[in-house]
Order: sequence, then structure tokens, then C-alpha cells
Amino acid sequence: MERVFKIKPNAFVYSNLIKAVCEVGDFDSAFRLKDEMVRNNLKLDVVVYNTLVSEFLKAGKKDLGFRVLEEMKSGGVKPDSVTCNVLIGEFCREGNFEEACRVLDDGLEGVKPDVFGYNVVIGWLCKEGKWREADDLFRDMPRRQCVPDVVTYRTLFDGLCRCMQFEEAGLVLEEMIFEGYVLRSLSLNEFVGMLCKEGDLELLGKVLSCLVDGGFCCEDVWRTLVLLVCKSENLLGAYEFFDELVLA
Repeated sequence: MERVFKIKPNAFVYSNLIKAVCEVGDFDSAFRLKDEMVRNNLKLDVVVYNTLVSEFLKAGKKDLGFRVLEEMKSGGVKPDSVTCNVLIGEFCREGNFEEACRVLDDGLEGVKPDVFGYNVVIGWLCKEGKWREADDLFRDMPRRQCVPDVVTYRTLFDGLCRCMQFEEAGLVLEEMIFEGYVLRSLSLNEFVGMLCKEGDLELLGKVLSCLVDGGFCCEDVWRTLVLLVCKSENLLGAYEFFDELVLA
């Protein structure tokens, strides 16, 4: 770029170039670009190091990723929440939830992960069927001074549904509505369908009442419910249940 356009690349340009060459598997060029930054008297900041560590770990180059992390620390560049989240994601991919939670607890160099890191761990725990651990971590977030966001709620709700823990999912949904967050329509329709399939009309009634009270019971949910009622083997009982909901 400097030879052709007479423009000297800055750290932002280098960071994007490093990311690009890593994504095509050219890790030698990534190191050359890093070294070129040093020769050009450009500071290797936390963004550049995070890019290198993240891309190496995603590509399965664990040794290189941790080598760069150590270089980052020894070079006096302080990790940030993104660095923590990158490591958390790697440990979760390995199924090493103990190490992932250690980073959540201790952070790196005094820096703690943000809500994104918690969302990653909760999502992976649910994926592995460890829904109790995921729910416990979610409940413990306020004590850890990290406020759950809409992604946290959606991630836990979807995970609980996959684990067939409908009572717990209903509680999360109730809290979510109280906080003013909205579920994705697809997730909500699937949840209603699961409850109908399980025949848990009591829980379904609570869920729908909660949705109506919160003003979140959209047209798609009612359409899904009507279709399920029409397909029900106990058509009369389902119709009476639906009639009660409409009149409530």
C-alpha cells in the first residue's frame, strides 16, 4: 500500500489485514504483518492482539494463540473484556467449563468479562445439557455485578426448551417480560407448540396469560395456538381451554 499509493497503513488497517489473512489460513503472513507494524513504529494494541489470539484459537492453533497472549502480557498490553471473551469461547468449545468459569470468576490481569462472556458460557452449558449449571450462573449474575441482557434471557430460554425444562423456561419468560424484553417469534411459537404437544395446559395457560398481561401475545402465537387446537385429538377439551383463554 505504501509503495503503490504512498499511504502508510495505520494500526486499524493492519488489524483488518491480519484478520483477513488469518481467515484464509495464512498465519505466516499474520505474523509478518505484526512484525511489520513494529518496524513501522506502530503500537501493537489490544485490538491487534485480540484479533491474533481470536483467529488462531478459532483455527485450532491453540499453541499460537496462547503464545501471542503471553507476548501481549509481557509487552505491557493489558487484556480487555474482549480478550476474556475470546478465551471463554475457546474453553467452552473444548468443553472445559471449569476453565471458562475460572475466567468468569477471576478475569485476566484484573479485567473481568462482560455480559457477552456470560452469554457464551450459558449457551454452551445448555447445549451440553447442563441446564442447572446454566440457570445457576444466570441467577448469580447480579451478585457478580453483571446484568443479564435480552440475549442472556433468550439464550437461557432456548436452552431450557431444548432440555425440555418447560417450567423453568416459563419462569425465565415471565422474568423476561417483566424486564420488558421480547422473545423471538419463532422461539415463542415453538414453546407454545411444545406445551400443547406435552398436554401441559395449566402451564400453557399461565404462559399465555403472562404474555397477554405484558402485551406480548402477538398474532403469530394465537395463529399457532388455533392450529394446534384444531389438530388436537381431544378437540372438545382443547376448544374449551382455548375458549377460556379468549374470555379471560
